Amino acid sequence: MMKIKLFFFVIWEILFLVACQENTKKDNEPFIPEDVVPDKLTIEPESIDLKVGESCQLVVKLNGTPLEGNEVQWTSNSSLLDVDDNGKVTVVDYDEFISGLNVKATVKGGQLFAICRVSVHQLYNYKLRLILKDKGRSEYSLSEPERFLSSRAIERRHKQDIDIDDLDLPISKNYLAQIEEIGGTIIAQSKWLKTVCVQCPDEDLIDKYKELPFVEDVIKVWRGKDREQNQDNYEDYPLYIKNIQDYSSENYAEAWENIALHKGQLLHERGFRGEGIDIAVIDAGFINLPQNSVLNNIRIKGARSFIYEDTNPYNTDEHGIGVVACMATDRSGYYVGTAPDAAYWLLRSEDVISGDYPVEEDYWVAAMEYADSVGVDLVNTSLSYIEYEWPFTSYKYEDMDGRTAMPTRAADIAVDKGIFVVCCAGNGGSWVGTPADSPNVLTVGAVTASGNIVSFTAYGMTVDGRMKPDVMSLGSGVSTIDVNGNVVIKSGTSYASPILCGLVACLWQAYPELTNKQLLDILKRSSDRYVDPALPYGYGICDMEKAFHLAEEIRHIDYR
Repeated sequence: MMKIKLFFFVIWEILFLVACQENTKKDNEPFIPEDVVPDKLTIEPESIDLKVGESCQLVVKLNGTPLEGNEVQWTSNSSLLDVDDNGKVTVVDYDEFISGLNVKATVKGGQLFAICRVSVHQLYNYKLRLILKDKGRSEYSLSEPERFLSSRAIERRHKQDIDIDDLDLPISKNYLAQIEEIGGTIIAQSKWLKTVCVQCPDEDLIDKYKELPFVEDVIKVWRGKDREQNQDNYEDYPLYIKNIQDYSSENYAEAWENIALHKGQLLHERGFRGEGIDIAVIDAGFINLPQNSVLNNIRIKGARSFIYEDTNPYNTDEHGIGVVACMATDRSGYYVGTAPDAAYWLLRSEDVISGDYPVEEDYWVAAMEYADSVGVDLVNTSLSYIEYEWPFTSYKYEDMDGRTAMPTRAADIAVDKGIFVVCCAGNGGSWVGTPADSPNVLTVGAVTASGNIVSFTAYGMTVDGRMKPDVMSLGSGVSTIDVNGNVVIKSGTSYASPILCGLVACLWQAYPELTNKQLLDILKRSSDRYVDPALPYGYGICDMEKAFHLAEEIRHIDYR
């Protein structure tokens, strides 16, 4: 009995202590009437989806009642967003690597706040490369080549026993009309590679293009913000001004080392300075060249830009100035290039404003086909394609096999059409890019005036086991002309290439009956390492005196 009483006493004590603790807790809590609820701050809308340049007016409500602007402090968590004192948020820029954007409204000294989530999208324009299964039924006939090729282009083919074939026929106008009917603007096309490049504001058109029965694939080659087209309405015009200079070998002045490395002055002394030879220069731009006081006597047959947004070859970039000057300058006693009597076509294929994108290959190929159609004999291109802006895929070493990259394939076809193509090796210090990997172009690396390799010269074995570059020319301490007409010193394979290209023109003037492939063989055989070629020199430095004698010996031998 005693045990039972003790048990109930313990239970009672426990309940008493628990009740005391509950009362103590309630005494410490503030009294809240049942009809009062906590303040609630909200933003309407609570999330928004905007494009760059777009705005949205946000409204802040406290317990459902809109607040005035002076009652709210507005902030954003990124410089990509701008929000004013009244809650109007505007997207000012875009960065695809930044997420979690928001706008914050704060009231009552920071005690209450609300957040609006912001998603931002960039309105991209796209350039798309349509790869065609075929070119369709042509409106032209191979029996009437004069309708789609110039007389010089036809003559060059006949001279080298080259047939005019289906590659020469343009893409069907019906195909082009069907492409444009879907949308976008055709900005480049290749009859050789069966491609059409289209600019459009909607990537959803890709599926529609793929539905066309003659389209094999569609590849993105550029994306970016909309850019206004240059409105200067450039019209091409030839510059036939030519001041014939009194000539002697002492008058090269600052350009002497450029030509002396190859004994090229011997061709000039024999009267071969490129007359009758047309050279196309495919480059980044030729800013203000017609106004250049030193270069304004060059014989320019035409100039053209293949950039969709900018059709003026003369309004940007000076790279092409230095390249052309190495060949074309004719200022006795000041500077004489390696082919001062040749005629030139200046073709711009680089969009230097936009950056490095695969679409530049489409522009380059279009320039090469144009050069063929107007009948040029040689092409110099001091350009190399390897790396591209993210998210586009750059080339790998395995792609440099002489038959894969778009410019390489176009260069090979150009050679098959009778054009002699000279290309710089590039300045990457590693394997060469495209079109330098082509087995049919003369790829030129850089050496010093003493014949030593320059460290930046790209070189290596191609995937199919060929050495590149093929030969060497001066690429360090090169004298050339700048945009102001001054003699300047430059370095790069970009200048080695035109120095040698000009001398090829002079040699071809001396022996016009030779084919482009015979000339290529002669130049390799004339080089100082021809018997024992080795990287990084390839066949070495061309000797134009030796090349002249080799041409004389074989001029009546049929290499074709």
